[in-house]
Amino acid sequence: MKTRVCDTFGIDLPIFAFSHCRDVVAAVSKAGGLGVLGALAFSPDQLEIELNWIDEHVDGKPYGVDVVMPAKCAPSRESRSSATSRMSAARPR
Repeated sequence: MKTRVCDTFGIDLPIFAFSHCRDVVAAVSKAGGLGVLGALAFSPDQLEIELNWIDEHVDGKPYGVDVVMPAKCAPSRESRSSATSRMSAARPR
């Protein structure tokens, strides 16, 4: 079932799974959806370990990382637009 959401995120199925479990994130992404790892509970070192593990288990499929950004530190609208453009350009086609 291809949708505009699928095209936007480079996935096969419009299924998103937000989880703190790397196995779930990898399984959903590998199956054609978009697994999203909740990163808040991980230390920077542990997050790197988790992301490396996911990279090794998704066969190049896309996945996401959910981070919390406090309102006081949120980027300006202009820098958000710039970041969105950079992410879109970096996404494999």
